[in-house]
Amino acid sequence: MLLSGHQEGKYRIMAAPLVALLALMIWAISGLGAGAVQAQQATLPIGSTGATTAPTGLYDTPASDGKLLATMPLNAQAKVMGGPFNEGWYWLDYKGTKGYAPGKTLVLVDGNYKPVPSATPRPPSPYLGLWVGELAKAGPVKSGPGSNTSTVKSWWAGRRVLLYQEAKDSKGAAWYRVSDPPEVPMYVQASLIKKMFAVKYEDGNRWKGKWVNVNLSQQVVTAYQNGEPVKVTLASTGKASTPTNQGVQSIQWRVTSRRMVGGTPGVDYYDLPNVPYPQYFNSTGEALHGTYWHDNFGRPSSHGCVNLSTPISKWFYEWGHVGMVVWVHN
Repeated sequence: MLLSGHQEGKYRIMAAPLVALLALMIWAISGLGAGAVQAQQATLPIGSTGATTAPTGLYDTPASDGKLLATMPLNAQAKVMGGPFNEGWYWLDYKGTKGYAPGKTLVLVDGNYKPVPSATPRPPSPYLGLWVGELAKAGPVKSGPGSNTSTVKSWWAGRRVLLYQEAKDSKGAAWYRVSDPPEVPMYVQASLIKKMFAVKYEDGNRWKGKWVNVNLSQQVVTAYQNGEPVKVTLASTGKASTPTNQGVQSIQWRVTSRRMVGGTPGVDYYDLPNVPYPQYFNSTGEALHGTYWHDNFGRPSSHGCVNLSTPISKWFYEWGHVGMVVWVHN
């Protein structure tokens, strides 16, 4: 009948969108449409301005296999001339260059727009929160956290150590890493060590760029760069009879090795060939340098220089420069 046929047609017309809608919902819930939804994150009307959320290519066609015309950096802005095409591509005018870019790295520049931070937050320095310890009794220094690792050397009771990191051996016993690259790995069992005091840190922004802090009371040297400690190590500075000059000084000259002679014959005379990596920070001859004639860092024992382990002195030499501030103080 004509009426029933009309009703049947009407039913079909109404049912079609409903079926399509249900199909779309099932498709989206099942995750099959996730990629297409993700691809059209941006809604950019023609005539609006879009900004990049990551470096984004501008192509001659709305596809990533097209010819690359330009690369828009993070937070670059471009005028929207058309789109979206091909699952979310937009036609843009970026500083006079017209091309297509994917909407997944574009956002609308409006009252809610906030530029993406250009740099991720810097993680905290691994050299913060260190402690100086002391061996309560003599013991071996091992190449790893465990008694079954090779012995590097032995240290005596009272030897100062810088506690860089705690580690567990296979039995769950605690060890401390007491060396830092480029030194060879060295570990001491925690049961042999008593903590003495926390390393004192200064305002790293006291001077710009690179500078060195020499704390005489702690016998700790800290390298600061752009406000952060980038190397912390034990040192041996001048004895009470030959103290290290205090004050704000700077690296005046430096060489990869030098013979050092001084002291009083019969009293404290020394003649040391090939002292590694001296960096002289005042006119009296005091320097940061490597040390091969003793292993008693953490205690004053020099004629005024700042003694460092040879590997660490090399690091300071390669990192430092003439004119770099060296602040010596209690």
